Parts: sequence; structure tokens; C-alpha cells
Amino acid sequence: MKIGFSFGRCIRDIVNGDVNYDDVAFIISGTALRDEDAIKWCIDEYMYRSDYLYGLDKDQCVEVGLKLFNEGKMFQPRLQNIRAFHIPADAVWADMFPTAMADNESAKRAWDTYRFMIHMTTQLPEGVEENWKG
Repeated sequence: MKIGFSFGRCIRDIVNGDVNYDDVAFIISGTALRDEDAIKWCIDEYMYRSDYLYGLDKDQCVEVGLKLFNEGKMFQPRLQNIRAFHIPADAVWADMFPTAMADNESAKRAWDTYRFMIHMTTQLPEGVEENWKG
């Protein structure tokens, strides 16, 4: 299962087939879209942005966007007057846990090691990671 952090980029990844819609738990978005018309307007705007939906099929993008909205998979902190948080531009998705966890102890250890390393590298002071040679 995945958590997404960008409405437009998440739609892009789903439409491109990089992320399976059924693997999406929810998306935390910086948008403040109250209804289907606002969703459609936003997607229309994103269709012209190369970092969002440019070149993709608009109908598919609208279908995915409305499905996310109507199924309650969008959390929009701005609609609850929650101050938005900032994430790195390349941090579009986070895995909650592996979507196909096997009953394999090696796979479980690998997942735990991965989560530990992600935690450790996000705790490093700025600039340290580039100089770390392991």
C-alpha cells in the first residue's frame, strides 16, 4: 500500500501504470478542491504542465482524479485549515508496507532493513548523505 503526496503527480503515475490504483491507500495533497468541478478544473490546469499531466490522456486523468476524490482517498489539509507541509519534489510516494509481502523471512528482513535505512538517511543533517561513502 502507498501514500501519495501530490495530486497531479500521483494521477500521472497511476495513468502511466507506474502505480496500481488498488495499491493507493490515500493521497495527502496540497490542493483545496471541494467538489468534482474543482477536481476537473485542477486536472485541466495540470494537463499543460510537463511535471504533472502533459501528454497524457485527459479523460483517463479525470477518471482517476474523480475516483480518488469520490472514494475518499484524498486528504487535503488546507480544507481543514491545517498548515501545509513541504516534501521534496521527488517524494511522490511512500510505501506503508510491501504490497506483496511473502512469508519469506529474507524478504521481511530486507523490508525492515530498508525502512531502517530510510529512517536513518532522513535523519542526517543536510549535506552529510552526499559525502557519506558507507
